[in-house]
Amino acid sequence: MDTKPLSTFRGKVWQVVPSVCAMLMCLPFGIMSGWPSPNYPTLTKPVEEDDTMTDPIALIRFTMEESAMVAGFLLIGHTAATPFSTIRCLRAKYGIVLGATLMTIGWIMMWQARDIYYLLGSRFLVGAGNGFGTGQLKYYIGEVCQDSLSVLLTKQINLYVFAGLILAFAFGLFVDFRQFSIISLVISILVLFVTIFLPVPPRELVKNNKIDEARKQISLLSPHLNADDQLSKIEKKLISEDTDLSYCDILKNSSLRKNLLLFAGTVFFQQLSGAPATLVYTQMIFASCGCPHPELCALVYIFAFFLANVYGIFCVPSHHKKRVLLFSCVGVSLLMLVQIVVLIENVNEKFWNFTSLVVLLLFIVVHTVGLGNVPFSLIPQLFPKEAEKVVGQFFVVLHSLLALAITKTFQVMFDQIGLLAPFCLFLAISSLSIVFVIIFVPNNHKSTKIHKVLKAPERLLVDAYDPNFSLEHSKITRGGVVARPEFGAPGCGCSPTHDMPPNTPLSNE
Repeated sequence: MDTKPLSTFRGKVWQVVPSVCAMLMCLPFGIMSGWPSPNYPTLTKPVEEDDTMTDPIALIRFTMEESAMVAGFLLIGHTAATPFSTIRCLRAKYGIVLGATLMTIGWIMMWQARDIYYLLGSRFLVGAGNGFGTGQLKYYIGEVCQDSLSVLLTKQINLYVFAGLILAFAFGLFVDFRQFSIISLVISILVLFVTIFLPVPPRELVKNNKIDEARKQISLLSPHLNADDQLSKIEKKLISEDTDLSYCDILKNSSLRKNLLLFAGTVFFQQLSGAPATLVYTQMIFASCGCPHPELCALVYIFAFFLANVYGIFCVPSHHKKRVLLFSCVGVSLLMLVQIVVLIENVNEKFWNFTSLVVLLLFIVVHTVGLGNVPFSLIPQLFPKEAEKVVGQFFVVLHSLLALAITKTFQVMFDQIGLLAPFCLFLAISSLSIVFVIIFVPNNHKSTKIHKVLKAPERLLVDAYDPNFSLEHSKITRGGVVARPEFGAPGCGCSPTHDMPPNTPLSNE
């Protein structure tokens, strides 16, 4: 779409409303992400032989050792489906509908669960539905909205996941396992119903030779623009060559390969410093710390997590990323140290019952603002625009696998040793992250300039990793772009000037 500013309220409404309705797809995934905290205290209780006759959920109870596996299947499903989320054989709208359908089937399985395998299948399907649907959702928003509005709305995708988390923690206070599943299923069905009636973007109409319908859609979405000009631009984009880089292109380039390792390091410390485990076992952690009303403490905790993400998504990108990241690493280390002292000295019992709540609230806020949001915002600084898609997929896969690893590690240590042991591990990892950030994270406040990367038949990538680079210093040939010799050989790392919106789960956040 054209990048001119919107000139009419009607055009803005016709772009925002379908995008917001499409983003509702993330709610069922967010609810499933928050499902463990209110349900684990009940589902992990030991089962007596007589309970199987009187307890309706006795057959689906599981041990504390199995709890990390149940939590992890959501991430496994998300990871498995993410590589397929960029498939364009389906319309973006139908990709969203497919994702919502998988999540609805997952919630039906949860409602009808008879043993732990139902739970595993349910969480896998919900994760897979969101993993596939989120990629299609980004395509849909990009096709419906103008560029500036598309960037703003794409940043908000993770907020719908976090809203689902808050819903899970909130109504999980008042309902049992079956009621929780029914409420979630109703929400998922409503979301599926809404996605079915999403309007088809002009690009898909043009692709299917429905030119008159596409012209009407453009008139609604952008009434101030010439519909025929926009149709011409869409047709040119459809026949233009794909310029996205692959994993092989990144791994073959020494500079991009080095940046990928740096990026992986930031994601490693982001996940292993403890936040994912505290979001899965929130209620059990507060109960173990001796905080009164652990279910209410968990709700306050997740709400603080949501507010920190709002600030991190919209405000942190304008700050100096390395300073924010360093502040977060130091703050997380200090707060973990304080929490360890609180546990050792029994401060919750001797002085104030809510001491651990305050410390952990500060922990999740400081972690989310820096470690939680900065790593993904480094992508535009470390990689060219053509690599964003594949690096984004790499982020989701690595993010999910590390979250699974730290959740399982926390469960084993918590179950076998106690709460103090995993907190000591989080302290050690967050302390190492300080050294990593100081030594390896670049000190760039603003992204370096980059000229347009042209993709030749041999997939040539131009190096422009220099803040003083300008187009006039390069020359275009039939094989691509030849950069100045002092910038190095073509194919070295470069850095775009635009911001790339976050992708989660926290998340497809």
